[in-house]
Amino acid sequence: MVSSILLLFTQSGSFLQKLSPSMIEKSGIPYFWAVGMGLLVIIAVSSPRLRKRCFVTGRRAMSGRIFFSLVTIMMAIQVVASVYSLVFEKFVNLFGISAMQQLEAATHSSQTISMLLYAGFLGPVTEEIIFRGYLLRSLEKYGSALAITISAYMFGLYHSNFIQSPFAFMVGLVLGYVAITYGIKWSISLHIFNNFILGDFLTFFLRRFMPQQVEKASSMIIFIGGLVGLYLLLRKREKIFAWWNSKRSELPYLKAAFLNKYLLVITVLVLGLACLGLTRV
Repeated sequence: MVSSILLLFTQSGSFLQKLSPSMIEKSGIPYFWAVGMGLLVIIAVSSPRLRKRCFVTGRRAMSGRIFFSLVTIMMAIQVVASVYSLVFEKFVNLFGISAMQQLEAATHSSQTISMLLYAGFLGPVTEEIIFRGYLLRSLEKYGSALAITISAYMFGLYHSNFIQSPFAFMVGLVLGYVAITYGIKWSISLHIFNNFILGDFLTFFLRRFMPQQVEKASSMIIFIGGLVGLYLLLRKREKIFAWWNSKRSELPYLKAAFLNKYLLVITVLVLGLACLGLTRV
């Protein structure tokens, strides 16, 4: 907010006349300052040992096949999130309200170079350092399942949006598993691939060859990849359930975490912010 106000009032008169709130919203410059301040806070409150643990090498080596599988799972999450967004919109329409603005915010591509740099690169890097670095590694002593779940939950709350938050939570589960298993550099790589390649670059690439059908073509690519991801999840479901069952001893910690008064207050505040993003039909 502060950097947006400064950006608004430090421009020349001729540019200021052309400047509008929508232009400020499309700019990535305020986010540059925001994530910079966020990282400074993380550095200030974390110990040298924790900062080192954020970048430890994973227990397993990444391969091209595994990375491709993870990409298709991310696409599957996008398909599930798309279905959820349609159902959620139909549901809130019953009460005379709409979440279309939140849906557009979640799906539109970057409109400026600064937003492209933030959404495609700077955002993923800083979000991974905060959520899959500092937060996940801080909670890891209570068990991997708890660390992944709570960091994903906070990542979802961070988006403060009825459409984006569930999607971010599911993505956070995958990225948390990747960070613990393969290392944070791979969760950063997967996050960048999701935001930049599957987002802005895919839209930009398709617009050059089929400008009239870019949205349909992009949705079709995501849908086909998502089907592959869903197939892989079904195929590996026994291993996934076996892994989760091996972490059952962490459930008391998980229950205590979600009933923590501070987390409950943050959750209520975020739900309030999300409600402010709803509009009348």
